[in-house]
Amino acid sequence: MKRLLFLFIVVNLILMPSVFAKQGHMKLLAVKETENGYEGGIADLYLEIKPGSGRVFLETFPLTRTDTQMSTRFAKAIACDIIEKDCDDIDFFYTITADSAIIAGPSAGSSIAVLTVAMLESLELNENYAITGTINSGGLIGPVGGLKAKIEAAKKNGLKRVLIPAGEIIVRVDNTTTDLKNLSKELSIEIIEISTLSEAVKEFTGREIKQRFKSIEISEEYKNTMKSLAKDLCDRGNKLKAEAKDLKYSINVSALKENAQNLTIKGKEAFEKQTFYSSASYCFGANVEYSTLLLLSKNLSKDEAIKEVERLNKEISDFRNKVESLDKKTITDLEAYIVVKERLAEAEEYATQSLETLNRTNNTERIARTLAYASERVNSAYSWATFLGKKGKAFNLNKDVLKKSCQNKISEADERKQYVELYFPGTLDTIKKEIDKAAEELEKGNYELCLSQASKAKADVDIILSVFGVDSKQYQNIVERKLEIVKNNIAKEAAKGIFPILGYSYYEYANSLKNSDVFSAMLYSEYALELGNLDIYFKESNGKKKWIDIDKDLLGMFIVGVAVGFIAAFLVKKRNANAKKRK
Repeated sequence: MKRLLFLFIVVNLILMPSVFAKQGHMKLLAVKETENGYEGGIADLYLEIKPGSGRVFLETFPLTRTDTQMSTRFAKAIACDIIEKDCDDIDFFYTITADSAIIAGPSAGSSIAVLTVAMLESLELNENYAITGTINSGGLIGPVGGLKAKIEAAKKNGLKRVLIPAGEIIVRVDNTTTDLKNLSKELSIEIIEISTLSEAVKEFTGREIKQRFKSIEISEEYKNTMKSLAKDLCDRGNKLKAEAKDLKYSINVSALKENAQNLTIKGKEAFEKQTFYSSASYCFGANVEYSTLLLLSKNLSKDEAIKEVERLNKEISDFRNKVESLDKKTITDLEAYIVVKERLAEAEEYATQSLETLNRTNNTERIARTLAYASERVNSAYSWATFLGKKGKAFNLNKDVLKKSCQNKISEADERKQYVELYFPGTLDTIKKEIDKAAEELEKGNYELCLSQASKAKADVDIILSVFGVDSKQYQNIVERKLEIVKNNIAKEAAKGIFPILGYSYYEYANSLKNSDVFSAMLYSEYALELGNLDIYFKESNGKKKWIDIDKDLLGMFIVGVAVGFIAAFLVKKRNANAKKRK
């Protein structure tokens, strides 16, 4: 009897975890390297989720040609964020299997995110469909390589529909432009362009992820602070302009005066439109020009220039110490701290450059400009420091948490760099230097600067991916699409009590540039995406376990097993009792 009861308990304990686990599967489009170049391939992507502590596991058979670990973690974080689900009490087990080594990496991101959303929301996926694309902040589906080969592989494996990043319907393959609409007709396979994770989930499941936040509710506190910041910088420009008005110069400064005047006008126009970050940026540029004029009028000697640099360096050091002593509790604090530290670091760098210029040359204009830039960078740091200590949702921003977020961002940027270099070997030296610089900040313990530097490096790689084989006529559409996603993302963050001042500022600036400078607009929209929802790196469990949905079939089996076990135990017990009576 005891043995039977023990067996019953063991069997049910073994079955119990599977009741709370869920499993899902979808086809993964990839490319593999062959003697004849890259060929399309299909892999199987599996996901099992169980109650746990927010861990992410990935197994690949065989090993993929690119590191896919960080893309998996990031895709999972974006999936949880897009459906507003706290995933800190769930463990994720991803498995990728293929016949031969594939190139997955960032291009697997959209598939991983779609499967994760489907599992968390108990949605049924159409397994005749597949998707390829990177997954980016805000749920943006980004461009990837090898599209033609992937679509051909999808057809060969019996798939009916392929979802691709919007803007890639016309791609360049071996210096030849290919319209994938023609390939769609030729292969009798449907090709759908999508921009966001929400759109992809709807295509796969028929269910739409509701986006409740369509307009940005700008915090009055942010608006007033940014307005005050812009006003301070523009007022300073007017003061410097008045001081430089009737001064005499030993060199021709007409170009400097003209540039300063143009920037002042742009700053004023932006202020009137209430695009305060743009206004502050233009006025800062004007201030550098006016400060350069003032320094040129003084004809600083070498000793006077050295004293000015020493004064600046002391001011930078004192202000840095003051800022570093402040507590950071909100995302606004974190981003304001990043801006201030970056500006102080830039000021220090330019002050050092001016000394180096002094020792190498007598180019007075260059010396004056570097000194002016350093001085104005310090002034702008003071202005941005007014954002520190504002109200907002509190996060744990201790050194260990910041260090981990920095390490994750570096890994994400490096993973994407490796992916792009497979298609364009040796072309990303500049981005490698940016990632190395982030790693240097990591070593120094400057985790906030590391996070910012790595985020921008990742954004710079994403810019390359954004135009990856895309026709230049599509660039304007790409910018518009990104800005719309950034807008929704910031609106969502604001509704959560988080106002990403950097994300919003870059969004505003990109918006002002989109009609005059599409490449700069694209760059700043990418920065806005990367720095628009940093909170995904700082989420903590609220201590309440929120169990995932239970598999009803397995639960039924478990209940039946328990019932059968009890009945069996009762019958055995009764039989033994009757046997004793007969004896």
